[in-house]
Amino acid sequence: MKLQVKLTGEGAEAKIYKTTLLGEEVLVKKRIKKNYRVASLDEKIRKERTKKEARILSKLFTAGVNCPELKFCDASEFSVYFTFIKGGLARNCKLEKNFFRKAGEQLALIHEQGVVHGDFTTSNLIISKNKVYVIDFGLSDFSSLIEEQATDLLLFKKSVSLAGFKTFAEAYVKNKKNGLNILSKMSEIEKRGRYVVRRMF
Repeated sequence: MKLQVKLTGEGAEAKIYKTTLLGEEVLVKKRIKKNYRVASLDEKIRKERTKKEARILSKLFTAGVNCPELKFCDASEFSVYFTFIKGGLARNCKLEKNFFRKAGEQLALIHEQGVVHGDFTTSNLIISKNKVYVIDFGLSDFSSLIEEQATDLLLFKKSVSLAGFKTFAEAYVKNKKNGLNILSKMSEIEKRGRYVVRRMF
């Protein structure tokens, strides 16, 4: 698919472009070739990750998660096309209590679909029209493992204030089956990490 595109961002795994598809403003995420990998293996990995991200976006949007809507997946070009969400990145905004409550509700809904985000921080949350949207599912996976769900919580905790996380956790537990167990596992992982750091020094 040949479209006029404008580069808007670049990460370790992909480049993000803005374009217009069928009259609608969309973003295109194209996975980058890794020269350190054997070419055939690199192509296989990028195709699989592209298709998985597309499946995750489709599943979550259908389930009611506030996330970009998948418009098109071109695995042969390692690209996914999805709606552009206008708003402010949470990391750049003054965060109110309502934000943390809604973020907790969104992560609970994501986990209820058997998906873990993999990088659930204020860098991947957008505030738009009094809603909280979750973006960038490049590190996401299909998983219902408590440890992986707890890791999502811990990543978020590290990116916000203690008071903010408390509100977030209350909303998460209220909306997630076995949420208390996941919160407990998060504390266990956190203590484990502190122990490792102490042993290193």
